[in-house]
Amino acid sequence: MTRLQHVGRASWRRVSAMATAGAVLAAAAVLSGAGTVAAKPISPGLTFTPSPHNYGPVTTSQTASQTFTLTNSGGASGVLSVTLSGSSAFTSSANTCSAISLGPGQSCTIAVQFAPSSVGAVTATLTATSKKTTMPVTDSLAGTGEPPGHIYWADFGGNTINTANLGGGNPQTLVIGQFEPTGVAVDSSHIYWAEPFINADAGTINEAGLDGSNPQAIVSSQSLPYGVAVDSNHLYWANSTGPPNFDPQAGTVNEAGLDGSNPQAIITGQNEPTGVAVGAH
Repeated sequence: MTRLQHVGRASWRRVSAMATAGAVLAAAAVLSGAGTVAAKPISPGLTFTPSPHNYGPVTTSQTASQTFTLTNSGGASGVLSVTLSGSSAFTSSANTCSAISLGPGQSCTIAVQFAPSSVGAVTATLTATSKKTTMPVTDSLAGTGEPPGHIYWADFGGNTINTANLGGGNPQTLVIGQFEPTGVAVDSSHIYWAEPFINADAGTINEAGLDGSNPQAIVSSQSLPYGVAVDSNHLYWANSTGPPNFDPQAGTVNEAGLDGSNPQAIITGQNEPTGVAVGAH
């Protein structure tokens, strides 16, 4: 009886040990199986640099270029598609990003040129996408077409205001029907000139768009105005000597707002002034 009890206890121990080992193996199997579950993929983290970008003012005869870097700070990007939409003034001149996949920490570049063919502000959008991106990555581009450099002059005998390209190419008349115009000044939006002899008594300061549009007098009743200058805030001109005892404005240097407002003499007592210039020194 004692031997049987001993044998029973030994068998129970063996069974218990086997059960424990089985449980350990089963747990290990579960843990091992858990290790084989695929981790959730990391999404790409695509960004453009610089973003956004403004090319600023560019003359219609010039081209500005900017290289944009597309960087991936996340998981593999998948095969990329990079497109440029918007104004035709923007074109891609080099592209190392399309049809490739960026790994974590990798980057590629796209060069975009801005070559405006007309005056005015325009925009475009640079876009990168792939099957692994949840949303397209975009970069906003902007630029402004500026008129090319020109020469402007008044034709006293022809009664016109004229322009030509720098170097003298493509001369053309912008404004006709003036009366012996003299002196021309130009800012970013207008041409200004003087007409000394509108009638027997007075002259005017005039303006028009850079293309000669909407010519009009903005300052009137001047005493033989000659020479015009302009800065960011004011117009300046000289009133020469008029007929005897004609006008106290004669022999003065004058200013007004760019729209002709508040005209006034700022220098008096001059003897037939005819030319005016504005400078920083």
